[in-house]
Amino acid sequence: MDNIHSKIIAGAALAAVLFLTTADISAQTAAQNPNLKENTLTLEQCIEITLKNNPRIAAASSTAQSQRDRLSQTKAGYLPQVSGSASYSRADSELSDRNWRGTENSYSSSISASQLIYDFGKTGLSTDIQKNSYYASLQDSESTKNSVVYELKQAYIAVLAATEQYDVFTQSVEQYQEQLKRAQAFYDVGTRPRIDVTTAQVNLNNAKLNLIKAENTLKIAKQKLLNIMGLHDRAADFVLEKQSEIPQFKLTLDNALKQALENRPDLSSYKLKLESARQNVKLSATGFAPELNANGSYGWSGDDFPLNDRWSVGAGVSFPIFSGFSTINKIKESKNSLNTAYYNLTDAQQNALLDVRTCHSNLREAASRIPVADISRRQAQENYDLAVGRYTVGVGTYIEVKDAEVSLSNAKLSYISAVFDYNLAIADLKRAMGTR
Repeated sequence: MDNIHSKIIAGAALAAVLFLTTADISAQTAAQNPNLKENTLTLEQCIEITLKNNPRIAAASSTAQSQRDRLSQTKAGYLPQVSGSASYSRADSELSDRNWRGTENSYSSSISASQLIYDFGKTGLSTDIQKNSYYASLQDSESTKNSVVYELKQAYIAVLAATEQYDVFTQSVEQYQEQLKRAQAFYDVGTRPRIDVTTAQVNLNNAKLNLIKAENTLKIAKQKLLNIMGLHDRAADFVLEKQSEIPQFKLTLDNALKQALENRPDLSSYKLKLESARQNVKLSATGFAPELNANGSYGWSGDDFPLNDRWSVGAGVSFPIFSGFSTINKIKESKNSLNTAYYNLTDAQQNALLDVRTCHSNLREAASRIPVADISRRQAQENYDLAVGRYTVGVGTYIEVKDAEVSLSNAKLSYISAVFDYNLAIADLKRAMGTR
């Protein structure tokens, strides 16, 4: 009995020493990893940087600007078309009746203008079609922004998750260091066998390997985040703002579906393309219509100055008589394109609704996992503390401690996965609804 009491007292004393040692290690770790306030980025800051620097967003914006320039070109059909010309020639001439041979100069210049009077809606329909194309490109640009922002959120969440996982493996290394010291101390006083020390050393080395992998995963995640933000040449020396609490996001499926149909830019783009297809059917039919134009010109010509001037004004109308059935076939083609645009819109709407339903279901599933994972984490922590306490007072085995530590690390990682899957599910549902 006295021997047992002696072991308990020795174990308690050793535990106190190990507690102080652990506190010292934690202090050193905190000193080596200060919180870099000047390099802390929030999600809002990352989104702002991405919208300014991401090349895909810039390319989509340039495409929209090109469509706007095409719209301006189409509108030019309403304005007068003015052109000018000038020429000069010098040639040898021979007049047989005068027996004269020499050179002659010839000068001419003119300015002309034409104005479309009426074309039965051709220019107006062409302008409306191009206007819809421009608005559709704006929606496509917005869709690209939403997709890139969603990728940014994925990368942002991945960095946060990798940071938490790195912290877990860091804690695991510290715990195995404590276990090694504890096993060594017990072995030195003869209360535990050598195998406990050897096993603790092996577990510590394995934990260090896991920590090295976690550190590399964190570096890669940071580089991916920088790449999406368009800052691929910047050093990954930043930290991200951690969430103080789990965000609450409650939205009924019906509201989510409604918002998707109203807000998704890709659906708006398909609707505009459908309207353009309708107008293109009307435009094709104008191939049978005449066109009325007015024109005028003023010019000067002669072989010596002052030049003789001349002018002309007039109006004309042109009638298409036969185009080799080209107009009829254009009408058929435009009607088929209209059907294609309609079915493309229908397919996109169905896929959007399925996307929302899937994301909403995933969000509910992810939210339900968090409290379960939290309970498992708390229970694993309690089990680990009990195993360490039992081993410290000599009534437990090192196998119990090792198993408890593995369960604790896994429970922490599962909780991290559940929380960040939930955050990712929120971002995914917002993307499906066409919002950020």
